[in-house]
Amino acid sequence: MFTHLLNTEAALSKIFLISERLIIFDGIDDVFSHIVKTSVSLIGAEAATIRTFEVASGRLKIMKGYGISQDFFSQPAIHIGEGIIGRVVLEGKPFMTEDLVSEPHCINKEIAKLEGIKSFMCVPLKAKEVCIGALSVYRKNKEAFTDHDMVLLNIFGMQAAEAIEKATLITELTKQASFDQLTDMYNKKAILSIIDKNLSLSSRYEVKSCLIFLDIDGFKGFNDTHGHLLGDKLLHDFATILKKSLRKSDSVGRFGGDEFVIIVPHSTKEQALHIVSKMKKNVEEHNFIGKEATKVKISFSAGIVGYPEDGNSADELINKSDEALYQSKALGKNRVTLWSPN
Repeated sequence: MFTHLLNTEAALSKIFLISERLIIFDGIDDVFSHIVKTSVSLIGAEAATIRTFEVASGRLKIMKGYGISQDFFSQPAIHIGEGIIGRVVLEGKPFMTEDLVSEPHCINKEIAKLEGIKSFMCVPLKAKEVCIGALSVYRKNKEAFTDHDMVLLNIFGMQAAEAIEKATLITELTKQASFDQLTDMYNKKAILSIIDKNLSLSSRYEVKSCLIFLDIDGFKGFNDTHGHLLGDKLLHDFATILKKSLRKSDSVGRFGGDEFVIIVPHSTKEQALHIVSKMKKNVEEHNFIGKEATKVKISFSAGIVGYPEDGNSADELINKSDEALYQSKALGKNRVTLWSPN
């Protein structure tokens, strides 16, 4: 009994030291790596994985693994409530078994057999009473996990969840400094900085570049008809189409509201016009979601200016591309205008 208490005290001291290290992270990926490696060492396991909820897919995805094969790591994401790990996240309760493949809720028995896994233990990762994922540890040839192991892993899991939440928050705050949260593209400040840098490079190497200014036709009317939530959905989907239509060298930012600015380096106005035509085609082919899931067709208008023939600064080029955009609107919308002095 005395030896058991000493072992527990030593383990808790180790968890405390580990938790201190988790605070000094280099990013979310570094936190995940530290958690899986530490859980193996702390519990005397042979492998570990960590799954967290991925908003984009709405599923629990393996973010990091240790001591496992690539096939095991490549398991597909699972729904909350699916399999053992999904149930742990749904119910917020830990789970332990001496023989994983014999469990009725094990959904990947074949790969568990191939991996040689026997004993398995999984604890929920709770941050402020919200379960954000699960931490799992595995043993192949060693003795089964004990209740003592479960207590230690559960305590460590609580510390790990806090570290993940802090790392995620810092990552989001850092990203928000340069990115628009709704569209996941550069914000106004960031795109202006990118335009300035591109113009400097274009000047140095004496190459042409173009600026495209565009906005969505009838966006206010869409908002009034379908509501602001679906308006946000429209902006998100529209931005996704723009990004997919561009080249890797192009940069796009949300200038404000439903206005977007694109810098197209090493291009003439004719080449920029070709890119806009591609965007228009992709937007026209997409069915945007309206009220009661009705399909809505959307168009946009644009103005294009060239560097250096139309201006030498970001402000001058943006103003002139905005003038060209206004001309597109005046001529009936759903069109592109190349800026000229006339």
